[in-house]
Amino acid sequence: MTELAKQDGNTELWYTVFAQGHPVLASKQRRYSMLPGAPRCKLCEAPFGGAGGFVMRMTGLHQSNRNPHYCNKCDGFLGAFPGGAEVPMAMMMIDIRNSVELSAKTSPKDFARLVMAMRSDVHELLDKTDGFVLEYQGDSVFAVWPPGFVNGKHCEKAIQAAELAARMTARRSHQMADVGMAVHTGTVYIGTVADVAGNMSGISAFGYDVNLLARMAGAARPGEVLVSAATYQGAGRPVPAQTRQLENLKGIENPPEVVSLGQPLLHA
Repeated sequence: MTELAKQDGNTELWYTVFAQGHPVLASKQRRYSMLPGAPRCKLCEAPFGGAGGFVMRMTGLHQSNRNPHYCNKCDGFLGAFPGGAEVPMAMMMIDIRNSVELSAKTSPKDFARLVMAMRSDVHELLDKTDGFVLEYQGDSVFAVWPPGFVNGKHCEKAIQAAELAARMTARRSHQMADVGMAVHTGTVYIGTVADVAGNMSGISAFGYDVNLLARMAGAARPGEVLVSAATYQGAGRPVPAQTRQLENLKGIENPPEVVSLGQPLLHA
């Protein structure tokens, strides 16, 4: 069996997990989210640190040695049930642009501080809106709100995160680098991915709408967050009047209408 075949299965299970909410996993997420302690398992939200982490370790649940983004039980679940499903999902991308030029102008330590400050802000807004980081891609952060994790309120949660991100940028305007931020909702294939040894190493998302989100983040002016009209529609919100049509997005035939949140930074 090829590695691709190993990862192409259990579709119904993964659709239930991400699109609808698996009752067993949802119960764990509710219980574990009440316990303090970061970081947390990406799937069940079990805390690894602090008092919550101590309680979890007493029950035999701990950070996986092989895959530290997941607890030992969820890591075992990934290996036992590889696969994925196509799921409509709200997503956010925050990207430090021109990072090569920026790193050349600052010390490695100062550049690291900038990246860590951005990640800290992102984690704060995700904690407040029940999203989670799916991947770090270079100097960018890719976060998601699976409907099954937020009781179907993925679009509303993502818009709230965009509003928080706009305020965050305004608060840090004196120190912000050239950061592109965007939120979009679309259908993605989300599922397990294997490492070079063939072991299930985590979860990732693929598809046109993931690429569209990246292009939107690239088109965002420093200080603003672009939110697709589709996300407002998915949340049942009226699309604000101040929409604009994006143009000249590489590889995108029909660029979306977007809403701009925040104030572009004139000095960036």
